Amino acid sequence: MNKNQVIEWAPFKLAEGVDEAALLAASEALQTGFISKQKGYVKRELAKTADGQWVDVIHWDSAESAEKAMQNAAENPICFKYFSLLSGPDHNDPSMGVTHLSVVKSYS
Repeated sequence: MNKNQVIEWAPFKLAEGVDEAALLAASEALQTGFISKQKGYVKRELAKTADGQWVDVIHWDSAESAEKAMQNAAENPICFKYFSLLSGPDHNDPSMGVTHLSVVKSYS
Protein backbone atom coordinates (compact mmCIF):
# COMPACT_ATOMS: atom_id res chain seq x y z
CA MET A 1 0.00 0.00 0.00
CA ASN A 2 1.16 3.50 -0.82
CA LYS A 3 1.39 5.31 2.52
CA ASN A 4 0.35 8.57 0.83
CA GLN A 5 -2.91 7.17 -0.58
CA VAL A 6 -5.98 9.39 -0.25
CA ILE A 7 -9.68 8.55 -0.36
CA GLU A 8 -11.99 11.16 -1.80
CA TRP A 9 -15.44 10.95 -0.15
CA ALA A 10 -18.13 12.84 -2.07
CA PRO A 11 -21.68 12.29 -0.76
CA PHE A 12 -24.66 13.63 -2.70
CA LYS A 13 -28.33 13.27 -3.57
CA LEU A 14 -29.82 13.42 -7.04
CA ALA A 15 -31.29 16.69 -8.23
CA GLU A 16 -35.06 16.89 -8.50
CA GLY A 17 -36.31 14.95 -11.54
CA VAL A 18 -33.05 13.06 -12.17
CA ASP A 19 -33.37 9.29 -12.30
CA GLU A 20 -30.80 6.62 -11.51
CA ALA A 21 -30.35 5.64 -15.18
CA ALA A 22 -29.31 9.21 -16.08
CA LEU A 23 -26.85 9.30 -13.19
CA LEU A 24 -25.32 5.94 -14.11
CA ALA A 25 -24.89 7.00 -17.75
CA ALA A 26 -23.22 10.25 -16.68
CA SER A 27 -21.10 8.36 -14.14
CA GLU A 28 -19.83 6.03 -16.87
CA ALA A 29 -18.94 9.01 -19.07
CA LEU A 30 -17.22 10.68 -16.13
CA GLN A 31 -15.23 7.54 -15.42
CA THR A 32 -14.06 6.85 -18.97
CA GLY A 33 -13.74 10.43 -20.17
CA PHE A 34 -12.19 12.06 -17.13
CA ILE A 35 -11.43 10.23 -13.87
CA SER A 36 -9.57 7.22 -15.27
CA LYS A 37 -7.31 9.60 -17.21
CA GLN A 38 -6.18 11.57 -14.17
CA LYS A 39 -2.64 11.12 -12.88
CA GLY A 40 -2.61 9.17 -9.63
CA TYR A 41 -6.04 7.59 -10.05
CA VAL A 42 -6.29 4.19 -8.30
CA LYS A 43 -9.98 3.18 -8.29
CA ARG A 44 -13.51 4.50 -7.91
CA GLU A 45 -16.72 3.21 -6.37
CA LEU A 46 -20.23 4.62 -6.61
CA ALA A 47 -22.54 3.53 -3.80
CA LYS A 48 -25.99 4.40 -2.48
CA THR A 49 -28.19 3.86 0.54
CA ALA A 50 -31.76 2.60 0.48
CA ASP A 51 -33.02 6.15 1.16
CA GLY A 52 -31.34 7.74 -1.87
CA GLN A 53 -28.07 9.03 -0.45
CA TRP A 54 -25.18 8.46 -2.87
CA VAL A 55 -21.43 8.64 -2.44
CA ASP A 56 -18.58 8.71 -4.92
CA VAL A 57 -15.49 7.12 -3.39
CA ILE A 58 -12.30 7.71 -5.35
CA HIS A 59 -8.88 6.41 -4.36
CA TRP A 60 -5.82 8.49 -5.32
CA ASP A 61 -2.14 7.73 -4.88
CA SER A 62 -1.56 11.05 -3.07
CA ALA A 63 -3.19 14.24 -1.85
CA GLU A 64 -1.47 16.09 -4.69
CA SER A 65 -3.12 13.84 -7.29
CA ALA A 66 -6.53 14.30 -5.66
CA GLU A 67 -6.14 18.09 -5.57
CA LYS A 68 -4.94 18.28 -9.18
CA ALA A 69 -7.88 16.15 -10.36
CA MET A 70 -10.26 18.47 -8.49
CA GLN A 71 -8.69 21.49 -10.21
CA ASN A 72 -9.02 19.75 -13.58
CA ALA A 73 -12.66 18.87 -12.85
CA ALA A 74 -13.48 22.55 -12.40
CA GLU A 75 -12.71 23.06 -16.10
CA ASN A 76 -14.12 19.88 -17.65
CA PRO A 77 -17.49 19.69 -19.48
CA ILE A 78 -17.90 15.96 -18.72
CA CYS A 79 -17.64 16.81 -15.03
CA PHE A 80 -20.13 19.68 -15.41
CA LYS A 81 -22.68 17.27 -16.93
CA TYR A 82 -22.28 14.85 -14.00
CA PHE A 83 -22.41 17.62 -11.39
CA SER A 84 -25.57 19.06 -12.96
CA LEU A 85 -27.42 15.88 -11.96
CA LEU A 86 -26.59 16.34 -8.28
CA SER A 87 -28.60 18.27 -5.72
CA GLY A 88 -26.83 21.33 -4.38
CA PRO A 89 -26.32 25.05 -4.75
CA ASP A 90 -23.17 25.06 -6.93
CA HIS A 91 -22.81 22.29 -9.50
CA ASN A 92 -19.67 23.83 -10.96
CA ASP A 93 -17.60 23.61 -7.78
CA PRO A 94 -16.23 20.06 -7.54
CA SER A 95 -14.97 20.63 -4.00
CA MET A 96 -18.44 21.25 -2.52
CA GLY A 97 -19.10 18.57 0.08
CA VAL A 98 -15.94 16.62 -0.78
CA THR A 99 -13.65 15.29 1.94
CA HIS A 100 -10.15 13.90 1.43
CA LEU A 101 -9.08 11.22 3.89
CA SER A 102 -5.53 9.96 4.37
CA VAL A 103 -5.37 6.17 4.42
CA VAL A 104 -3.84 5.07 7.70
CA LYS A 105 -4.13 1.30 7.26
CA SER A 106 -5.59 -0.92 4.55
CA TYR A 107 -6.98 -4.43 5.01
CA SER A 108 -8.02 -6.93 2.38
